[in-house]
Amino acid sequence: MWWGEGFTEWTTLRKARPLFDQHLQPRVPLDQRYYDLTDENVLRWQVGLARQYGIYGFCFYHYWFNGKLLLEKPVEMFLKKKDLDIRFCISWANESWTKAWVSRENHVLIEQKYGNAGEWDEHFYYLLPFFQDSRYIKNDNKPFIIIYRPELI
Repeated sequence: MWWGEGFTEWTTLRKARPLFDQHLQPRVPLDQRYYDLTDENVLRWQVGLARQYGIYGFCFYHYWFNGKLLLEKPVEMFLKKKDLDIRFCISWANESWTKAWVSRENHVLIEQKYGNAGEWDEHFYYLLPFFQDSRYIKNDNKPFIIIYRPELI
């Protein structure tokens, strides 16, 4: 909604231009695979590559803004497709979204708030099916979750 229909990071990367001799820009992905993680075939391709080259698991960013989810489709699709045979975990990107990465402007697009105990429960119960999945990465049988900016909580 902020950058337009169909926008991905590849949209920005395609615009890159060389800044000096032998500067390889724009970068083009292997076999022109400008991927879309909401495409099941792309997830299957990436799982295959990861397994072929000994990658232990995937880490999916998770965006939760007081019950509002953003970019949740890839991890939700992954959870449903039990035949995608690779371990995974979640990294909660727990900070406000701003335009800083595209414009150096800290205009807040969506604010990260942590709410009250009821909202914490709602967040936990959203995550619970991921934690209970047999592929989910665990340490001492406890789900491993990364909190991107714990100092903000």
